[in-house]
Amino acid sequence: MNIRFGEFTDKALEREFRLAVMTREVRQLRIGLLTLMLFRLFPIAFDFYTLPLAQVTNLLLPLRMSMLALSVAILLLPADPRFYTVRHAGIMVLLTGLFAVNAVGPFWFGEAPSPLGISFPVAIIVIMNYVLLPTRWSWMVAWGVVASLLHLLVLLPITGPTPTQTKMVLAMLFVVNAAGAFISAQLASLSRRDYLHLRQLQQANRELRERETVIAEQRDRLSEKVVALEEVRQRLIDTQDDLVRAEKMAALGGMVAGVAHELNTPIGIALTAITHIEDGVADLNQAVADGKLTRTRLAEYQTMLQESAQLVHVNIARAAELVQSFKRVSVDQASEERRPFLLRHYIEEVLSSLGPRLRREPHRISVDCPADLDMDSYPGALFQVLTNLVMNAVIHAFDPGKVGTITITGRALPEDRVELVFQDNGRGVHPDHLSRLFEPFFTTNRSRGGSGLGLHIVFNLVTQTLKGSIAVNSADGEGTCFILTLPRHLPAAEVSLVELLPD
Repeated sequence: MNIRFGEFTDKALEREFRLAVMTREVRQLRIGLLTLMLFRLFPIAFDFYTLPLAQVTNLLLPLRMSMLALSVAILLLPADPRFYTVRHAGIMVLLTGLFAVNAVGPFWFGEAPSPLGISFPVAIIVIMNYVLLPTRWSWMVAWGVVASLLHLLVLLPITGPTPTQTKMVLAMLFVVNAAGAFISAQLASLSRRDYLHLRQLQQANRELRERETVIAEQRDRLSEKVVALEEVRQRLIDTQDDLVRAEKMAALGGMVAGVAHELNTPIGIALTAITHIEDGVADLNQAVADGKLTRTRLAEYQTMLQESAQLVHVNIARAAELVQSFKRVSVDQASEERRPFLLRHYIEEVLSSLGPRLRREPHRISVDCPADLDMDSYPGALFQVLTNLVMNAVIHAFDPGKVGTITITGRALPEDRVELVFQDNGRGVHPDHLSRLFEPFFTTNRSRGGSGLGLHIVFNLVTQTLKGSIAVNSADGEGTCFILTLPRHLPAAEVSLVELLPD
């Protein structure tokens, strides 16, 4: 904002400034006037002491009392914009009266002080004039010019000064007026700059408070959103947990259905053989009752009974083996307990439990793993990992009608670790999808039963429960390869719970 001659060039801002500083100016002016009135009491007392009473009461006392009365009137003017001009005019009249009393009064009593003595109080009055009202410097300069002309035109002719004295008085008055105007303008500019700075600070404080209010409101809204998001997150965690449990139960249910289907064949054959035995025993009893049992016929019955019993034994043993395998796998999956097991044998048990589902697909699955490769880990978690990888390959890896190959390879690594490689020769994974394979609910084939949780569960089981790592390599048309690196024997102090959802 521009300041010219000690005032704002913007008239509206200048009016605002005057209203803002009026109370302070009036207070300072009143202090100055009270001080001046106090000092004016000394000349009054001195007049009574040095001059005849008639002169004091007839001339000086009325003049001095009129100045005091004018000072009191100015003091009583309220700090109101309507009295701004009246106050300044009153100050001009008061200063002119003081000039007359101090400079002209002595001549009325026949005394003729020197011009320099007269110039000194004039200079004091002019300087005091500037100090009293620094914000109205133009009025001060105008009065300084009037006081100077009054001195030159009235006082100097009376005293009859020499040309040198006249020049000295002119120079003194010029310097006093110039210095007073400069000081007044500087004070006015400084006061306006301070006001502008204060105004900017107040505006900045208002904006800061407004921003703090907005920030507080936004913080409150954000807190509410955080609480809402936390509730949504908790519901999502619960939902994911439910889905994970449903996924596990679905896998277990599928295994139960598969085992039931597998048991149906040997049990059916055993029942047929038993029925055949029952029929043979009935025929044998009838032949004995009729007395028609011959040695040849008895030998035939013995052969039939031996073959049927063998058939029942084989199929019942097969059913018992299936039940035992199901029991081991189901207990492993449900209990989440660690135990020693042979890796290849366990992989084959898992594939056997998935047999009914896999037989509906034309794909071939081969296992390449040493028979004596043992592990001490969590077979239930490994069951879920293998099941999800197999079903993921069956659902996503191969185009319809294509016969694919899935290879599961296991081998021992140094530092008591095991590498398990699950590979298919399917269509592979698009590069844009590769980095998202382990994200929850990410699937490209939801219509065929993909939930988007299978590989997410695999990742969490491998990294959290089995304490291993998993990597994936794939390219379009070149199949997909999952590489699992697992501890062969988990430390004895290792305590692990299946945490399918990360914090």
